[in-house]
Amino acid sequence: MAFEIIKADGPVLHIRITGVMQFADQQALNAAAKKLIARGIKPRVLVIAENFQGWEKGADWGDVTFLTDYGDDIVKMAIVGDEKWKEQIFMFTAKGLRKTAIEYFSPMALAQAEAWVRA
Repeated sequence: MAFEIIKADGPVLHIRITGVMQFADQQALNAAAKKLIARGIKPRVLVIAENFQGWEKGADWGDVTFLTDYGDDIVKMAIVGDEKWKEQIFMFTAKGLRKTAIEYFSPMALAQAEAWVRA
């Protein structure tokens, strides 16, 4: 798998994504978020994209069921990664099309990203 949940610290999920993001990875991340939401927690997500290489080709990325059903339950999402992925990740996360505050940070701004997602 291309992702790892590093830790769940209260409402903050710390996630590391490496390599190519597989559709199964996204489904597993959605399931983890659903569990928190079902417990009444409004998740805040810190994503660290290390050596990220994009998304699995040919997968059904058009399924937006999680986004429409649960997307607005996620309070904030901070993504830390290489600047070259910023716009594509904003499109993937539907920044501006949902209530979730989503910001992008360079790898050198990891501490700032964590502070922002917690504020």
